[in-house]
Amino acid sequence: MSSRSGRKGAPTDNQFHIHTSPLRVPVIFPPILIPLRSPRDILPYGPNALLLNWEQRIDPAISAGVHAWAAAIRRHPAVRECVPAYASLLVRFAAPLITAYDLREFIIGLRPEENDRNGSFHHQLPVCYDGPDLEEAATILRLAPEDLIRLHSDQDYLVYQVGFRPGFGFLGETIPELEIPRRSIPRAHVPAGSVGIAGRQTGIYPSDSPGGWQLIGRCPCLLIRKGGNRPALLRAGDTVCFKPVSAAEFNDLLNSPTPWPER
Repeated sequence: MSSRSGRKGAPTDNQFHIHTSPLRVPVIFPPILIPLRSPRDILPYGPNALLLNWEQRIDPAISAGVHAWAAAIRRHPAVRECVPAYASLLVRFAAPLITAYDLREFIIGLRPEENDRNGSFHHQLPVCYDGPDLEEAATILRLAPEDLIRLHSDQDYLVYQVGFRPGFGFLGETIPELEIPRRSIPRAHVPAGSVGIAGRQTGIYPSDSPGGWQLIGRCPCLLIRKGGNRPALLRAGDTVCFKPVSAAEFNDLLNSPTPWPER
């Protein structure tokens, strides 16, 4: 994803409605639109599923295609579930209602619109950049810590997929200057809210867990919740940017959680 400061067509306050909480954590509607790529093939995946494949690489246009096709396919009454990944889409269907052949023909005939993203959001999430690996990561990258913070917070990221743990969004890609290996020895315990980087990805640990990413900061926002039909804040296809905050602001936000926006 490109830098927010230089991105053409970036939304401004007078273009789109911006919902801002009293804690100054806005969510911008509608999502940033990205050109779509079409699937390269559609293959059987067991008796009740099809697998759509795109070129096997991390690419915003491919991800946009995955989520646009998922949104369009979900409207078919025989489709039970769509599971998007970086460059593929698993479609589960009710075999008594449709055959794999007929569903494949239906998918081939689809022409999703560029704005067919099933309610994607753009989130601005606060980060206190005081992670235990910040100094070491900056040294590895041959950057000053403040430059690492600036580069990490000065762009929009696409949520390519949600996985590893419930609510964990794989965000990317970081710029080449921030490409960094995982830790040689993973941590047995990473606190919830930790912001990490690894390879050309970044993400926020939604709950306490093991992890091997380089931890550069902390986010006070609740990323998962129990109950309801929306357990995770982030959804594949959303976009995210990070706003640096002080330790005092972090504590204020942690003690007064921002309500989740309605999709």
